[in-house]
Amino acid sequence: MSFLANLFGAKHQYKDEQLVAQAMTAIAADPLIRDPSGLVVTSKKGVITLGGIVAKTQEKDRIEGVVRTALTTVGLKHERLVNELKLARQ
Repeated sequence: MSFLANLFGAKHQYKDEQLVAQAMTAIAADPLIRDPSGLVVTSKKGVITLGGIVAKTQEKDRIEGVVRTALTTVGLKHERLVNELKLARQ
């Protein structure tokens, strides 16, 4: 890291590609998540955003929990997790 980055507080270098890959792997591996192909995970500067449409509130909460657990388990640092998953109209 450069002197200026240290001086102005660029403390964390997040690995956005790894964050997305780990989140998607965890979502795909969970048998209680119905259709992971319709979900989108992005990360920018450590802020992970979950997007897509799910059938139930429980699934929305489950996906967020699965991602949090997966990142913690492998020790990947992130700034925060934003859950923008939407419920399907019934």
